[in-house]
Amino acid sequence: MLTIGICDDEASYRELIRSFCSQYLNTCKQEHQFVEFSSGEEVLSYQGDKIHLLFLDIEMSGMDGLEVMEKVRGNDLIWRIAFVTSHKELKWDTIDLKTLAFLEKPADKIGVETCLRTVIRENRENIDISFKTITGECFMKLDEIIFIRAQGNYVNIRSKESELMGYDSIKTMEEQIKGTTMLRAHKSYLANLQYVRKINRDELQMTNGLQVPLGRKYYQSVKEAYHAFLKNVALDRSKRA
Repeated sequence: MLTIGICDDEASYRELIRSFCSQYLNTCKQEHQFVEFSSGEEVLSYQGDKIHLLFLDIEMSGMDGLEVMEKVRGNDLIWRIAFVTSHKELKWDTIDLKTLAFLEKPADKIGVETCLRTVIRENRENIDISFKTITGECFMKLDEIIFIRAQGNYVNIRSKESELMGYDSIKTMEEQIKGTTMLRAHKSYLANLQYVRKINRDELQMTNGLQVPLGRKYYQSVKEAYHAFLKNVALDRSKRA
């Protein structure tokens, strides 16, 4: 089930985007539901299902779209955002790992469909990572894991919400995450590029304030992968859809 959020203080614009979304999602037989908001404040008070894509107007009375983005950066209920505005000059202010696209207002059918194709693909690529725990097999979405640390024959899985011990080797975990945003940063660490704030010569600064050691032999490959990630995911998503 794909949940689409639409936030605009004008009902006519909400209805326009909803119509484009419905046409596309019904055509590709993607199960979906909508959540509508007339203000940024309503978005921040939302406690429902995870919103996979939020179409967010920048210029609204009260809290504007850029303020909303600042406040939902660490909010897992809002997964991706497509900003909608008539002011092109605001495009660079919207860049963030949650940002899927920047659409000129009024949003057109092609732009909306491009966003939907991209979020469907990225949601599909957000694979389940499995590991054994004392209570049995556990599954966690890739984008929930910040890093994985080897501890002898076991692994420590650090997410935004918890820290779990897995009865697996770091090699076994690495085999699962090949081709994803998680990669080897050190002989004892796998790090998720989605949570890297800054790369230093010998460590990664993560968005939760923790540091992950960066091995010398991995420095160049991690640096190149991170820059490619920022370009492909944060800046050029709409071109890749």
